[in-house]
Amino acid sequence: MKDYTNPYQTPDAQPSTGADSTAPLAGRGQRLAGALIDGLIGMALIGPLFYFSGTWEALMQGQVMDLSTTLTWFIVGEVAFLAVQGYLLFNRQQTIGKWLLNMKIVGMEQDAVPAGKLYGVRYLLMHVIAQIPVLNLVMIIDPLLIFRKDKRCLHDLLAGTQVIEAPKG
Repeated sequence: MKDYTNPYQTPDAQPSTGADSTAPLAGRGQRLAGALIDGLIGMALIGPLFYFSGTWEALMQGQVMDLSTTLTWFIVGEVAFLAVQGYLLFNRQQTIGKWLLNMKIVGMEQDAVPAGKLYGVRYLLMHVIAQIPVLNLVMIIDPLLIFRKDKRCLHDLLAGTQVIEAPKG
């Protein structure tokens, strides 16, 4: 019998786990908990600013934010995100939630992830998409992709990253 290779068959190779291929992927529950921690930190920082600026009251009275107000709050949110998460993100490839739960963001081909991919694609791009009506439905799909075998969300796929358990020490 003739032995042949089917060019249409899916490859058997396992996905690379960056420079440290022995590190296990972070668990789904662990990543959810980290995202919740990061979200609560963001709310604790932005919430009081939003409230005491009068924006909350205006919204509760039925006023709609115009484009300039929306952009202002978006920029305030990004600056606050970078002020709180930036050091860990750019120096250790972690957010506070990932740091507390012993996780780390790594690249698929190499451990270090360039800042443009780390912040620009994983966070900023997703934050922008969340602001655009109809397109923001992608934000429902993003976290659901974690149920794939490789546990990578849409932001991981776009940035070429994955989240692993941080090595001890």
